[in-house]
Amino acid sequence: MAEHYLKTELDHQMSTNPEMWSFVQQASLDGVWYWDLERPDQEWMSPEFWRLFGIDPETKTHDPAEWQDIINPDDLKIALVNFELHCADPAHPYDQLVRYKHTDGSTIWVRCRGRAIRDDAGKAIRMFGVHNEITAVRRRHETGRELDAANSELRDFAYAVSHDLKSPVNTVGMLLDELQESESERLSQDGLHLLSLAGESIGRMQILIDELLRYTSIIGEVVEFVPVSLTELAKGILRELEAELGVANVVVDLQPLPQVIAHKEQMRLLLSNLLTNAIKFSRPDCENRISITGEIAGDNRVVISIADQGVGIGPEDFEKIFTIFTRLHRPEQIAGTGLGLALCRRIVMNHGGSITLTSDPGVGSCFTVGLPQSQT
Repeated sequence: MAEHYLKTELDHQMSTNPEMWSFVQQASLDGVWYWDLERPDQEWMSPEFWRLFGIDPETKTHDPAEWQDIINPDDLKIALVNFELHCADPAHPYDQLVRYKHTDGSTIWVRCRGRAIRDDAGKAIRMFGVHNEITAVRRRHETGRELDAANSELRDFAYAVSHDLKSPVNTVGMLLDELQESESERLSQDGLHLLSLAGESIGRMQILIDELLRYTSIIGEVVEFVPVSLTELAKGILRELEAELGVANVVVDLQPLPQVIAHKEQMRLLLSNLLTNAIKFSRPDCENRISITGEIAGDNRVVISIADQGVGIGPEDFEKIFTIFTRLHRPEQIAGTGLGLALCRRIVMNHGGSITLTSDPGVGSCFTVGLPQSQT
């Protein structure tokens, strides 16, 4: 196949126009070097190479010993081995990740690549190389591994705690049931009342253990994202909540919602918790209305809003309610574990989204969830 005329033209520009090479070097590379292998104490390093490590190029000579003083010793050994192998065999790539020490003490990660230039006999006489900084990529990678390890440890801890707590809690619950069945006729009213309170406490603890396990199970969970119809999901949840809606005298206005690429079960938990929360905090003295709306916003975002006419909360508590185990009311006033909204925030974080609240005491609240329409 004939070479395209534009490539021929570009090759000519690169070889005859110094500004073209200068542009490529400065725009896409973090350092260039050219080594005389016949005089190995001579190696030209571009100014960008030194500036990458916070060094004034004017203070450096073009001697390999200069950069070998600031490279990680272990990485230098690897680079030198690859250098020898590449000089002996052109098929062996000179390509490795190395660490340099910045003048501020930090570590700079660099991808260092090179190619030997050979004489007619195939002997390497020069070497041309380039540097690309990848520090940010390496830090994200290392942070991700540390986060995965921490998440795994947290899940294991929560499972162990939940398992160890569940057995004695269930045992106490059964003992209380047996005590009430066998001794209820001999207990005083005060005794029966205390027994009832103990049973309620055990019930709350069982729910709390289950909710804690559910919360930790989605931390760092590897999930499969699929197309999810939020409208159909919301309809199913509302059917499940029909009895609670009737008791709380709540009417729901569900508008068509967009489709998202998400984890279906986590989306179900998100909508279920937000709707349950709106029902739970409805006002007992009037009919309440919950409005569920959604739209596709700019930048590949889906925005879902769940607005109620409930008791509302003050702005000083907006952030508190998303904190695990935080409750603004006593259990006997409004039931709950303090995990529902923390779970919602965690699910939204898993999907790269956001959740915000606007609310006025005595007027109502609106939770707004922003999600990527697709996961790319």
